[in-house]
Amino acid sequence: MGVSGQQLISFQNRSFRLAFLVLFTAAAMTVKYARASMTVLIGEPYGVFGTVLPVGHASIYLDRVCAETPLQLRMCRPDEPMGVVISRYHHLGQYDWLASPVMEYLYSVERADQVPEFVTKETEDRLREQFRKGYLRSVVPDEIDRDRQEDEWYETSGAAFDRKLWGYQLDTTEEQDARLIETLNARPNQRLYHVRTANCAGFVAGIVNFYFPQTVRANKVADWGIVTPKQVARSILTFGKAHPEEHLRLIEVPQLPGTLHRSHPVWGISELFLKTKRYCATMVIIQPAAIVADLVLYEKSGRFRLGAGHESIDPDFWEQPSEDQTADRTTDSNPAATQNKVENSGVVSSP
Repeated sequence: MGVSGQQLISFQNRSFRLAFLVLFTAAAMTVKYARASMTVLIGEPYGVFGTVLPVGHASIYLDRVCAETPLQLRMCRPDEPMGVVISRYHHLGQYDWLASPVMEYLYSVERADQVPEFVTKETEDRLREQFRKGYLRSVVPDEIDRDRQEDEWYETSGAAFDRKLWGYQLDTTEEQDARLIETLNARPNQRLYHVRTANCAGFVAGIVNFYFPQTVRANKVADWGIVTPKQVARSILTFGKAHPEEHLRLIEVPQLPGTLHRSHPVWGISELFLKTKRYCATMVIIQPAAIVADLVLYEKSGRFRLGAGHESIDPDFWEQPSEDQTADRTTDSNPAATQNKVENSGVVSSP
């Protein structure tokens, strides 16, 4: 039986609509995977300062944001898949924050295949100096005394040499990234650090709240109103539990093997007075009631454990395109599994 011209046209129209639907779906999936992400990195305390005040360090990784200079941000080009880590430092000359490419921030090298398998003090010093000469020379020139401990330029590179880091990743959009870039580039980058009111965790909390308003608030009970790295992590977990559409991911960046001392657990303010022997013993002798009060504060709202449910990653992770880093989260067909991981991560309700 022959096919009329009208039937042929109808068939062609249906074929066209089907092809259009397939292309539209593929385009929608591409847009979905083009989402960006932010990852709050909580570094464990180490060294003398980490022993005196074992609260750790907070920084933030943005996978679609790159550094034009250490002090100027821009959107990444397609050939720059890795993004930057931004953090506030106690003493970095006159500056408040600095941006480092994520591989250099964690490992002091540009590629995963260059990451040392075993780190000594000599390896750490050599790679950090190599990073300074290649990237930080405009901020830390050759002629200054780079060995002064109060100058924290060395904290901008090779973080995984000295400490383990815990990551808390959430989806963002490129529009949000662009607004953050505009905001930070327009704002004077002048030193603001204060251990109580403007520390590294407070800086990261401000960026998280820029993306997700009112997500991070200081724990006025257990942390005495000071924003701590542990409270930032706790707040993001609480937010992720309430907003599964943001695809919370928990990661662990191991400290590299080597001769350097291992880092210590991250504590909050009331917790450190209970668990640091020198502080606890002193308080018991001088003011026993104070240690009891501190214990009550900690038990009431300070209990929280970092590390449960985290996925350990290796350096290759950071070289993956952003789509690959987030694909297993954005395509998760079982939200209950993600929710269960969050609920098993030690999150408790905020005070």
